[in-house]
Formats: sequence, structure tokens, C-alpha cells
Amino acid sequence: MHIGGLSSIHNQAKKKCEDLMQQKQSIQNAFDRQSTQTKLEHRLRLKASIEVVTLLLNQGLAFRWHRKDESSLNKGKFLEILKWYAKRCDKICDLVLEKAPKNDKLTSHKIQKDIITACKLETIKAIIEDLNGDNFALLVDESCDISRKEQMAIVLCYVDRMGSMVVRFIGIVHVRDTGSLYLKEAIVNYLAQHSLSLSYVRGQCYDGASKYARGSKWP
Repeated sequence: MHIGGLSSIHNQAKKKCEDLMQQKQSIQNAFDRQSTQTKLEHRLRLKASIEVVTLLLNQGLAFRWHRKDESSLNKGKFLEILKWYAKRCDKICDLVLEKAPKNDKLTSHKIQKDIITACKLETIKAIIEDLNGDNFALLVDESCDISRKEQMAIVLCYVDRMGSMVVRFIGIVHVRDTGSLYLKEAIVNYLAQHSLSLSYVRGQCYDGASKYARGSKWP
């Protein structure tokens, strides 16, 4: 039975529902049907991209260049290092960049950002585990990038299991308002995202975010 024409909103929704119910068309099944060799090659490409990203992050280097077309002699550090890596690693030399499938290169700007986000989450997780539920000091400073948007850099200072003082940057929070109450809410929410509570704060330091220090009190 058709309600409206074949191209009506109802029938389009019905068709999408039927397609969703057909498990043979699901992404998971499509991946499962791929050969073991195809999966291995995908993982090797992903591993290469992850290793280049972690190298750039550890060195604090920019990823992109203003040009990355075929005629460019410098396509940016990510692509240039990946190219260099491929020339020296037999496992991936025939699998990455121009030799990779067009839909599985794993070098796009989005892929790079996804890997960076994963690295960020793993790094913060390691810091929280090292903190081990202990007390900490909170350092907050105003931060600014090329976008000129208001943001705060949040840093934890604590003593680790070996008795050494550790200072760790855990993130940047974008803020719409620089009022003290809004800044406090932004800090509280960010800490809560990582299972941190203000009740464990034993010291506070605010530099560029001095508005917060002047206008707020800890509960």
C-alpha cells in the first residue's frame, strides 16, 4: 500500500526503514565480508596515520600546509612525513597515499582530527589515573588562538605516587561569556566530564582568568 506518490515523504521513510532492517546492507556486515587481507591493509594504513599524528603531537608541530595539491612540493608535515615513512617501511610502502584505495586513504583532515581527539582522550585518561583520586591544585589561564575566541586553558598540579610534583595540561574550554559565574560553571562542567570534583581542589591559581578569582567562591 502506498500513501501518497512513490516519492512522498512517507514512502521515502518507509524505504529507509526497510533498508535499515536488511542486515546484509549494514556497514558492519560489509566490513565483515571483506577479506582478511583487506582488513590487514586497512589496519596498517591506520597505524601509519596514528604514528605520524603522535609524532607531530609530541613535537608540537603543525599538521597542514596552505597547499596540498599534486603540484605542491610541500603538502604539509603530516603528508610529507607519511610519505617519508612509507619509503622506509616495506610493510606500508605499497599501501598508503596514492597507492591506497580512494575511499580508504585515512589521510583526510577529518581522520587527522579524529586521531588527535583519540590521543587527547587517552592522554587525559592517563593523567586522571596517575592522579589516582588524590587532591590537586587548579591552574586556569586565559588562552587565545588565531580565531580570537574566548577560551581557558586548564592545568592540574598534583603530587604523584613517587612524591614528585606534576603539572599537567588537560584541555582548553571555549567560553561565550567571561563573567565569573559562567567561567565557574564552565570549569566545573569540564572537570566533571573527567570525573574530577571541586571537593579535591586544594589550591587555585588564575592568571588571565582573574575575573573568576575575583568574583567566585568554591562551594
